[in-house]
Amino acid sequence: MTKLSTLMIFSLLLLSCSKNIYQQKEQYVKFKNTGRHISINLKINQYDEGNFYFDTGSPWLLIDSTFYKNQKMSFNHFSESENVGVGNNPVKMTRILDTVEFSVIDNTFFSKYNIIHNLKKTLGKNIDGIVGFVNLNNIPFEINYINQKIIFNPKINNNYQEVAIKFDGNYMYLPMEFILNNGTNIMGDFIIDTGSYKTILTSEFSDNKNILNSKKVNYINNGGLSGLHMGYSLFASEVKFDKFKLIDHQIDVSNDSIGALSKNKNYIGIIGNDMLDNFDIIYHPTQYKIWVKPNENFNKPSDDLYKSFILIETENVDKNWSVGSIYEESDAYKKGLRHNDEIIEINNKSVKKLNIENFAYKLKPNQKLKLKVKRQNEYFEIDTYLNIFLKRDE
Repeated sequence: MTKLSTLMIFSLLLLSCSKNIYQQKEQYVKFKNTGRHISINLKINQYDEGNFYFDTGSPWLLIDSTFYKNQKMSFNHFSESENVGVGNNPVKMTRILDTVEFSVIDNTFFSKYNIIHNLKKTLGKNIDGIVGFVNLNNIPFEINYINQKIIFNPKINNNYQEVAIKFDGNYMYLPMEFILNNGTNIMGDFIIDTGSYKTILTSEFSDNKNILNSKKVNYINNGGLSGLHMGYSLFASEVKFDKFKLIDHQIDVSNDSIGALSKNKNYIGIIGNDMLDNFDIIYHPTQYKIWVKPNENFNKPSDDLYKSFILIETENVDKNWSVGSIYEESDAYKKGLRHNDEIIEINNKSVKKLNIENFAYKLKPNQKLKLKVKRQNEYFEIDTYLNIFLKRDE
């Protein structure tokens, strides 16, 4: 009788964990994984569907200003505000004070925290907005990176390990421990941030001598909402949270003086898709818990240590590709390529005739590239190759 009662209680607990505070039916929405972000189709009011990045690091529903204009969206009440995200430049935004109705698959939600901002300028022409889990009324959800699904009200089985998190109503924090190759130990809370493709320590650690001794390369990139972001990369011999351990993983350290990755007393960094995609994770923030199961990516060696720069398609369709991120130790940087340079041709072929995702996917180590570059009113060519500029300790 005791065993039966225990089983019944455990079953009820599982049901309560997967019960949707919005509705109880399990549903899923397919997402597209760009390698950096995960995006879903989202529909605002009566307007057309847009491509929205799903971002657990944002408490806002953000609408790209170009998408807003093209859809001829109309709301009644606005205010101007200044916000700081990842990056070194506070940005002025337009806040929509009205409640915004939006739908994902056949679920309708109502968001009270809404912003209009030029997202395409930083993230490329394919983004129409950003939606955070808070905008989904804190509905329990699972992100399955392998099957590329976000599952609402997922069922929890015995393959998942329960892990305690912290939740302040806007952000989820995961306690983590990093051990560097020189023995340096770093412990603290990290914002769970599916809007980031990297795991990054705040600038609290940028001048730490033990961490600087492990530095491998420096980078500069577009950052997030607040633009220009700079830092450096290194490897942690171990990354631990609860009972899980990742081996020899790249992490970044921010040099930002302001913004979300400057010194912060509430957290010491963000954990991005580069680590999160090692797991299937069920999130139930209002229960202060996640459930974690390693997937086929778990501790799989990274294959992108030669991709020395990231190209994005600019918001203006008449323009070419832009260098959104670059490592200073790469051959391309040494040959003269810089952040924000405009790429006109690659190997004598106009980028307007290339698919940017296919191009990035087909890149290989030591591949030679001939780049035709525009910088303001100057045109020049760079012959470079994709050297493996970022190496783990032997």
